[in-house]
Amino acid sequence: MKNFFESFTQLIFPNLCICCKGYLSSQEKYVCDLCNYNLSLFELNELINNNLRAKFWGLLPLYDCLAYLIFKKDNEVQKIMHEIKYNGNKELCYEMGLVLGKFISSHRNTIDVDFIIPVPLHKNRENQRGFNQAEILANGVSRIIRVPVLTDGIRRSVDNKSQTSKNRFERNKNTDKIFSLPNSAVLEGKHVLLLDDVITTGATILSCGQILLTVKNLRLSVAALAVTN
Repeated sequence: MKNFFESFTQLIFPNLCICCKGYLSSQEKYVCDLCNYNLSLFELNELINNNLRAKFWGLLPLYDCLAYLIFKKDNEVQKIMHEIKYNGNKELCYEMGLVLGKFISSHRNTIDVDFIIPVPLHKNRENQRGFNQAEILANGVSRIIRVPVLTDGIRRSVDNKSQTSKNRFERNKNTDKIFSLPNSAVLEGKHVLLLDDVITTGATILSCGQILLTVKNLRLSVAALAVTN
């Protein structure tokens, strides 16, 4: 009876790939096999990850810095992030966190991380959206690498305007002094993995990282699901 109901529901409300809008088979989830293959074409190579690290050279002393995918306009990665951020697909966000966690676990520099700290949203923004995508990603990563998520590690004290239309200079100015540390003592001497969904100019990571590095003997690594190229 359950199989009949599921088949009937699938007929009336078919599952579609969020990238190409084609029909999904019963073995596929969110993204069809073809788009999954295309997604693999946007996995970052070591050269691009080196370019990502270069964003923070001379600004943040990082133990490690890595991202999994390349974010480009209208590519599969952009469509996935749109589905998560604007359609509120929290389950997909968690699944991508699991994928990111497997990627992170393959990097030896992150094996001794003590805490994962997701980049926070201001409470007004989080209440409006209903969730913080970086936190859900972090929960997925946490399940794979078995490191606790510290959701109150950083607090966003200023609800700054959307960053999507700003250039690097404007973003850097817009993120200045908007974060605070509610409990720095718990971070002393720890290795922290600062995690975000997408790194663009790096201004938000820079602002979060700078305040984290005011903590005594803290080591900082950075990870993201995607980075703009």
